[in-house]
Amino acid sequence: MGAAPLEGIKVVEITSIYSGPLAGLLLAELGADVIKVESVDKPDLIRNRTQGPHGVSTVFYALNRGKRFVSIDATTPRGRALFADLVAGADVFLHNIRPGKPEAIGLGYDELAVRNPRLVYAAISGLGHEGPDSDQRVYDYVVQARVGMVDYQRAMDTGKASLISQVVVDKTTAQATVQAILAALYVRERTGKGQRIDLPMLGVGLHFEWPDAMAPNFTEVTPSAAPSSLPRHIQQLPAAALVVVVAGDGGEIVCSPALPPFDGFCIAFDRPDWIVDDRFADAMTRAMHLPEFVGEMDAAALRFTAAELLARLEENGVACGPVRSRSAIHEDAQIRHLGLLSEHDTGFVGTVRQPHPMWHFSATPAQITTSMGRTGEHTCEVLAELGVSADGIAQLLRDGVVFAP
Repeated sequence: MGAAPLEGIKVVEITSIYSGPLAGLLLAELGADVIKVESVDKPDLIRNRTQGPHGVSTVFYALNRGKRFVSIDATTPRGRALFADLVAGADVFLHNIRPGKPEAIGLGYDELAVRNPRLVYAAISGLGHEGPDSDQRVYDYVVQARVGMVDYQRAMDTGKASLISQVVVDKTTAQATVQAILAALYVRERTGKGQRIDLPMLGVGLHFEWPDAMAPNFTEVTPSAAPSSLPRHIQQLPAAALVVVVAGDGGEIVCSPALPPFDGFCIAFDRPDWIVDDRFADAMTRAMHLPEFVGEMDAAALRFTAAELLARLEENGVACGPVRSRSAIHEDAQIRHLGLLSEHDTGFVGTVRQPHPMWHFSATPAQITTSMGRTGEHTCEVLAELGVSADGIAQLLRDGVVFAP
């Protein structure tokens, strides 16, 4: 086995909450040396959110394991100069600071690229770095609302809008950021030059929403039928046809009557009459009568245990699966077989279960990241690597320019 894919790549990040920290974590799993810079007075907002042991919350650990932690006061002239020195030796600078603030403290791309023209500079923002709303404070739920996700999640019965119950835009933005950074590093291999990457969560949210939630009829400039005139379940296709049925023993199963094979679906539910029912004769009529069909599915499912219904669906070639409790996913036979989860004693938040890196390289394996540090844990180590003398580090500590626990 060779080295991890990004071994030798140094990433400096100033990130908080979810999107930026998760992007840094993924780069660390790919083998990059990720250095997270925090303020001693205002560290990452979620670091101490739950007042866990060592001042580290479990969420912070999940997003920031595998990094080194440095504390520099970049609001001071010496702190800014020190930070510029750090970035001058980095391959990637990553931040999710609100637009305008990096430039105000000397951390804009133009300034940093003068010293390091090979720098890949990735800036995550909520609504973009320019425009009428660019300075607004934005979190995941705000973008969900603006791009139509909340509208798409309306309850079938009441029509009440609803958020997706995860920070889906933050997490997809992290993935998009890593993709962009890898592409920019590849370009740098060809040209020798870095570049700035801007990643508005607003744009990422639109891309995430578009292929299915913004169905072709809705994305036409002049649709054949106004979306508001269509039944609510039609407006929410294809998601409306992805259903959870409850078996007679209370077990829950996910499946979809909209996907082939429909005859196998009907046989599995012991309802061959659905095959010749005019309401369900083809995909279009099934879509129009979807609420009725789901009601009949619910009634038919009660005649079986979950294990029986799963077996019948699988025997008839229907894509389906059991609804797992989050507390039991580690017991899933396939997850266990592939070794996708492991347990580690962190020393910070106790023994944790975490996923292995999601990429499986045949020659350059990704690495499991488990280490964690306090705010400023590696300040002295990183400064020494920059060439700062022991006396110089001691003076910086005394003057409050940097911090180490």
